Amino acid sequence: MPREGGYLFVHVGFSKEEKPTLFLQNGEEIISFQPDEGPLTLTFDTKERFCSGWYDMKSGISYVCPDHSIVDKKFDNCPACQQRTGFNPAFYHATSVSAQQEERNLEPHLLYLAHFGEGIVKVGISHAARNRSRLLEQGARSATILETFPTAHIARQYEAQIAALPGIVETLQVQRKIKTLTEKYDNSKARNELLATKERIEKTIGKTFSQTEVQAFDSVYFPKGSPKLEDAFNTSDLNMISGKSIGMLGSFLFCLQQDTPVFLSLKKYIGYPVTLSFAETNIALPAQQMSFF
Repeated sequence: MPREGGYLFVHVGFSKEEKPTLFLQNGEEIISFQPDEGPLTLTFDTKERFCSGWYDMKSGISYVCPDHSIVDKKFDNCPACQQRTGFNPAFYHATSVSAQQEERNLEPHLLYLAHFGEGIVKVGISHAARNRSRLLEQGARSATILETFPTAHIARQYEAQIAALPGIVETLQVQRKIKTLTEKYDNSKARNELLATKERIEKTIGKTFSQTEVQAFDSVYFPKGSPKLEDAFNTSDLNMISGKSIGMLGSFLFCLQQDTPVFLSLKKYIGYPVTLSFAETNIALPAQQMSFF
């Protein structure tokens, strides 16, 4: 558990045990931190963005940027650390790839369909060794793993075919994910939609995928039960979040503030200084209309 004070926020994700995890840089050290149910406040300073460091794909270890570089606000890594990591998720569009990337590409990769809300199905691929981490980091509410292929190149061929079909997306913007929170999510309907989409894909491309299981993830995001997400308040205008931590959906950290769920998209704050406190700060919440029926 880190101490209260100032840090550089360098990463957000899920541990191997599928616990929400924040990564804070303190000098030359990176500290991992899993919010518990106690109160906390995260306050971000967005005046300058710093390089969040680099990642060794072989060892799985993250490192501090040696130059402590200030970066353009559009990026969370400096060019030197991007090169050190050598990872390009859109490798199939690149004119060349790093040795690290090609080594990773020759390892098994998953092909999946992720469901975010009614009518929103995304296709993607992920390094098989990561298991469900990629799906959790994206905030998928349900998903089905279609197949595991021996290389990323083979998985990508199918991903491209599926992404070209109507009604299936390859990317999903944060704002659209936020909008889905205002709509009630039905696991049963999601399962039916994913299986129907899988069947449509198989008929269209002439390939039958071996997996049929559909997984729902809300119990991972909120182990003690989902809050009423449609009533949650987005605190991004304040560049902070405070309250009793109740879970994390993708990179959206949720807290309970004055009995109201509030959330903040932490991914947008990678590379920014953050002040951590284990006390709750009152947030001025908008008045909510009460229903008497």
